[in-house]
Amino acid sequence: MRAGFLTVDITPARPAPLAGFAARTRAFTGIDAPLEANLAGFVDGGGQRVVLASLDTLFVGAATHAAIAAAAGLAPERLVLVATHTHNAPSLAPEVPQLGALDPAYRDMVVRCVADAIRRLPAEPVSAGAAERLAPYNVNRRKPAWVLDYPALRHERRLRFGREIALAPYRKGIVDRTLRCIVLRDDAGAVRAVVWSFACHANRYPRMDRVSPDFPGLVRGHLRARFGAGCAVLYLPGFAGSAIADIPVPVPRTVNEVLRIALPFNPYIPWFTPDGFRAWGDRLAATAVACAEAARPAEADLEHRHLRSAPIFHGTPEIALDMVSLDFGPACGIVAMTGEVIGEWGPILAPRLPPGRIATGYLAGPCLYVPTDAAVRAGGYEADRFRTLFDLDGTFIPDLDRTVGRAVAELLADRPGAADLQPARQERLA
Repeated sequence: MRAGFLTVDITPARPAPLAGFAARTRAFTGIDAPLEANLAGFVDGGGQRVVLASLDTLFVGAATHAAIAAAAGLAPERLVLVATHTHNAPSLAPEVPQLGALDPAYRDMVVRCVADAIRRLPAEPVSAGAAERLAPYNVNRRKPAWVLDYPALRHERRLRFGREIALAPYRKGIVDRTLRCIVLRDDAGAVRAVVWSFACHANRYPRMDRVSPDFPGLVRGHLRARFGAGCAVLYLPGFAGSAIADIPVPVPRTVNEVLRIALPFNPYIPWFTPDGFRAWGDRLAATAVACAEAARPAEADLEHRHLRSAPIFHGTPEIALDMVSLDFGPACGIVAMTGEVIGEWGPILAPRLPPGRIATGYLAGPCLYVPTDAAVRAGGYEADRFRTLFDLDGTFIPDLDRTVGRAVAELLADRPGAADLQPARQERLA
């Protein structure tokens, strides 16, 4: 297999709104760490390319994906863009304006820089190896709880109290605590790229008004300290739709913080302090480095497949899931799909995945959460409440588990360890 790797700086040059929180509408006040696009381009003997890229942004919308592909002269299905889902970067998804207003100049800069890098990607023989490690640093955030709506009581004199799925740490909930990596090496054995995945929302950086790649950037720095400054580091968030960092409750320092902890029926997600963020991120990074060191190189032949599922959301608009698989031989590969896939999909889809695969959401395309049937029945932000912020009007189909499961099985049909269903459209690359 031949491949080439590049890193592109996509840090904004001027203040712009940050995407991720509807209540945050002002432009950022400073830059704590640069934003990047990390690219891995694979080339067959006829010069055809498939490009995998990880971009420090909340989402890569369908329009941005199409613009980059067109500017790079690449067929859209051959451009696999995944967002790191940091909540401290400008928007690249005009489809969800309530989550962050688009700065057209910033989007144009990213399109131009990433497309130029794709055209310049080199190609050399590489091997691929995979490894995984336990990483007990995340927690499910769909907590069944009794909730009293204090803002409604205070501002509207309205009592709203009941049982619901709250956004709060839920230690009995399903979460994937496995950190996975794929390491790509050149013929001399030098690490040229690390593709790593850990299911966790990058939304608890302690300074909301500052540009930051969040923990993917912190881990990136540790991996480069170990494998060299030129190492491309591609972070894939996995099934992170219902996963957050496992943050110790900090000592309260203000009256509001005391009230948040003391009030009954008030589940909430704590925030990192700067020191807490660094300590948590350093532990995660140490696990990522150890995981990458354990990956053993093996010869690889790339196989690329793509498909679109049946519609899973009926409304305005109607939405299906785009899915892509990149297999680096029988030992490892990547399965990516659009949407914020919640962790509860893990037990449903894991039996359909061949060994050594990284499965991730946040593929460029439609922006929405992808709940399971059980999550839709239970309700909560990831099942229904997100739709207003995402500008969606409609409902999920009644058989999500079967529809998504069959699409994944079709994508991976005839792969060792995968379900034997009708093969997806596919291209085999030398």
